[in-house]
Amino acid sequence: MKTYIKLICLLILGVLVSSCKKTLDKDPLANPDSANFWKTEGEANKALIACYFKLKEPIFSNGPGQSGNSLYWEALSDNASNTSNYESFDLVMRGEHNSATTGIISKSFTFGFQGVAYCNYFLANVDRVSVMAENTRNKMKGEALFLRAFFYNDLTQLYGDLPLILKPATLDGDFMKTPRSPKADVVAQILKDLDLAISYLPATAYSDGRAVKGSAIALKTRVLLNNQRYAEAAETAWSLIGDASNPFRLSSNYSGLFFGDQINNKEIMFSVQFKAPDDYHSLDQVIGGRMSVFPTLELRNAYEPGDPRLKMTIFEAGDPWAYNPGGFKQSGSTAEGQIPYTNMAFKKWVNTAINNASGATLSDQHMVKIRYADVLLMYAEAMFESGQGGDIRALKALNDVRARPGVNMPPKAALTREIIRNERRVELAFEGLRYNDLIRWKIADQVIPSVAYDSKGTKRKFKSFLFPIPLGQMDIMKGVWTQNAGF
Repeated sequence: MKTYIKLICLLILGVLVSSCKKTLDKDPLANPDSANFWKTEGEANKALIACYFKLKEPIFSNGPGQSGNSLYWEALSDNASNTSNYESFDLVMRGEHNSATTGIISKSFTFGFQGVAYCNYFLANVDRVSVMAENTRNKMKGEALFLRAFFYNDLTQLYGDLPLILKPATLDGDFMKTPRSPKADVVAQILKDLDLAISYLPATAYSDGRAVKGSAIALKTRVLLNNQRYAEAAETAWSLIGDASNPFRLSSNYSGLFFGDQINNKEIMFSVQFKAPDDYHSLDQVIGGRMSVFPTLELRNAYEPGDPRLKMTIFEAGDPWAYNPGGFKQSGSTAEGQIPYTNMAFKKWVNTAINNASGATLSDQHMVKIRYADVLLMYAEAMFESGQGGDIRALKALNDVRARPGVNMPPKAALTREIIRNERRVELAFEGLRYNDLIRWKIADQVIPSVAYDSKGTKRKFKSFLFPIPLGQMDIMKGVWTQNAGF
């Protein structure tokens, strides 16, 4: 029993929910009697909401009472720097982490597998509900399969080979012998889950925090790109882009995607949703007032002259700023933190009309995890990398992103790898995707050491393309698992 308790973070038993609204804005975790549960569709829905709820850990998005959020991931790339010690992002940014590092090294592993466990419990029990329409049951299964794929994709990108766990843990399970399956096997299961999810989920627009068919198609495209399966990624993305009934489109309000115009936005394909005052986070305070994660000069210089996305993403000297009537500058500022040494801060996601230095105003922006512009750019990349870069559809996908109303950047005449990668960088800046891009392009070891992390110009170190398996897990699985190289 002692061994089982030690393993609970990795192979946590599925939990149920005691009470929850239909929306995804409440903590659903409790422990009713499993024997008396799974009687009604409502109970199944509560258990499904538990699968979604793990995304409200700040490692994945945001959460109430937290002094940081998932946007710190950007500081692991060349897009941002970080002066906070929140969840050890600073250690990883500088390349000073090891297997004993807590924060994102240990929590990404723990929370990811907890999310997998919730999904496993749901999928193993939902058929016990006898009175439920088949299309409703399948839709619920599709959401759980999407979420399990979402968690496993993040995990395998960070840690490589993983224990492949598809059933709920039981007290009599022989967990001490659970091997790490090769990443290729994990990816095969992720794609299997997503194919089922695509077949089960409705082909509708995204609106209420629940995955739809387009969400699963987009995630499948991302997984295929992560694994250099470019032709398949292009085909998958086109199954949505080229569909005459595709419900998604680019928004005409770029900044509104992150604050102010998120409700029923046809570009947003999946997000973690919040609703103050009961369900909120501190994003405005942390990003807009504390400014402990902020843009690099390298990101600033990646924008083409005249690109309006620059001013919608980054505060620069003199920009209108609620913390100072004189605009973005330190003199006269009421912000909680000092303006960073780069003389820039992030504007994306922030309510620019609110002075929130005290944290008195709660934020409830939805944290966008997938949007249609990303799908278009993934399609352009997949076509190019699979030798189809001359196809007019690929060029159109990238130029459509550039030409959206409110951005109106001139079209590119042809695709190159540099153009595609830079367009991803500026379009998706400060959305938590850049680090994964550098890893999957296998250039992180070249890019990261060229970036400074302080005002003295001290350069970062790149340690590994994978995180170490957390030391606590390695201690438990001693003799069964081998640590990732370099740790």
